[in-house]
Amino acid sequence: MSRWIGEGSQPVTRARAGVLATLVVVLAAALVAAFASSAGADAGAPGRAEGQLGLEGMDHVGITVPDIDEAIEWFEDVMGCVAPLTFGPFSDPTGTFMEDLLDVDPRAVIDQITMVRCGRSANIELFEYTAPDQRTTSPRNSDWSGHHIAFYVTDIDAAVAHMVSRGVEKLLGPLPVTDGPAAGQSINYFRTPFGTYVELISYPDGMAYERDPGRPLWSPKRNGAVPVATSVPGLLGVDHVGITVPDLASAVAWFEDALGCSSPLAFGPFSDPVGTFMQDLLDVHPRAVIDRVEQVRCGDGPSVELFQYQAPDQDRTFRRNSDIGGKHVAFYVRHIDTAAARLESLGAERLLGPLPVTDGPAAGQSINYFRTPFGTYVELISYPKGMAYEATAPIPLWDPRDNRP
Repeated sequence: MSRWIGEGSQPVTRARAGVLATLVVVLAAALVAAFASSAGADAGAPGRAEGQLGLEGMDHVGITVPDIDEAIEWFEDVMGCVAPLTFGPFSDPTGTFMEDLLDVDPRAVIDQITMVRCGRSANIELFEYTAPDQRTTSPRNSDWSGHHIAFYVTDIDAAVAHMVSRGVEKLLGPLPVTDGPAAGQSINYFRTPFGTYVELISYPDGMAYERDPGRPLWSPKRNGAVPVATSVPGLLGVDHVGITVPDLASAVAWFEDALGCSSPLAFGPFSDPVGTFMQDLLDVHPRAVIDRVEQVRCGDGPSVELFQYQAPDQDRTFRRNSDIGGKHVAFYVRHIDTAAARLESLGAERLLGPLPVTDGPAAGQSINYFRTPFGTYVELISYPKGMAYEATAPIPLWDPRDNRP
C-alpha cells in the first residue's frame, strides 16, 4: 500500500413557456413560505469545532464511477478540466486494510484514482472500484445516496449553451429564482454519461439571504473572475456539493457540532403535485417532494447543500465507497492528528488513520475517513508541504489554503 496516496435544447412553445413561468412563481412562493418558517433562532447558527479542528475548507469531493477513463475524458473534453494526479491500483488480498480504511468489502480493489481540477475551487476525485458486493446502478437525486456537484458560472446562458453544444444531457433550465432567500440565483442540472449530476449555478448580484449580517456562504467568486483550467465560459469553480440525507435536522447538527460549520441558508418545501416539473428539473419522480434544503459553510470553500426528500421510488439505503455513486467529502485540516482526535472526541465514527502517504505521486498527504450517521463519508486530509506530483504538474490541483475568505 505504499502507493496510496444533454441532450440539445428543445424549442420552447408559448404553452410550455407559460407553464414554466407559472411553476417558477409556484416555486418562488414556496421558497418565501419556507424562509418565513425557517428564519428562526437556529438559522445560521455557528458551530463549535471549526477552529479546534484547524479546518481550512473543502479539498475535494470523491465519487465512484463505472468507467474512470470515460469520466476523465468527459471532464477534460466537455468541461476543459485538467487531471494532474493519477494513482493505483491497490488492494489487500488477505487482510482487512481496505475495510478498516474505507469501509468497503475486504476484497475490494481500487483500480485507479484520478483527481480533476475545474477552475479555482475544490477538486473532484474519481474512483474506479471492483468489489464483490458492488452496486452498479446510479442513485437519483431523491435517493438517500443522491448527490450532485455544482459549478459557479458568471454567465449561465453562455455556459449552458456550451454544455448543450457538447451534447450533454440537459434538464429543465436555466431556472431563475426570483423570490425567497435564494432569490438571485439561476440553476440548470445536467446528467453525465457516468451517472453523476452536474449543476451550473450563477448569482452575479448575490442572493437575498445575504442581506442578513450573518456569515454568508463562501463563493468561488472570491478567488477571482477569470476562468482557469476549464473551457466552460465563465466557470470559476465548484460552488457546492449537494447530498440527500434521511433527516436534514440531524445532518445539519452534525456539521455544526462536529465540524464547526454554519448554516446561513435554508428553504423549502416545494413540489409539483400534478405536473412533471420536479422530474424535468431534477430527474426525480414527478411526485417527489423536497421537504427542505439547507446549505452549510465549513471554513473557506464550497458549501455542502443538504436535501431532505420524499419520493415514491426513494432508495432508502446508503452507498459504500466502492458502489457506483459512492461519495465522500474531504476537508483540508492544518494538523490531521489533532483534528482526527478532536473529531473522534466529538462522537464521529472514525475509520483507520490518519494514514500518511510516503511514496508515489500523492506522497506528502495524510488522510482519515469518518462515517457520518446520515450515510455520507467525510475525509480529513492534510499535505502541509504539498504532494510529490506537484514537481512535474504543469497545472496542479487547487489548494484550499489559497481560497480567499
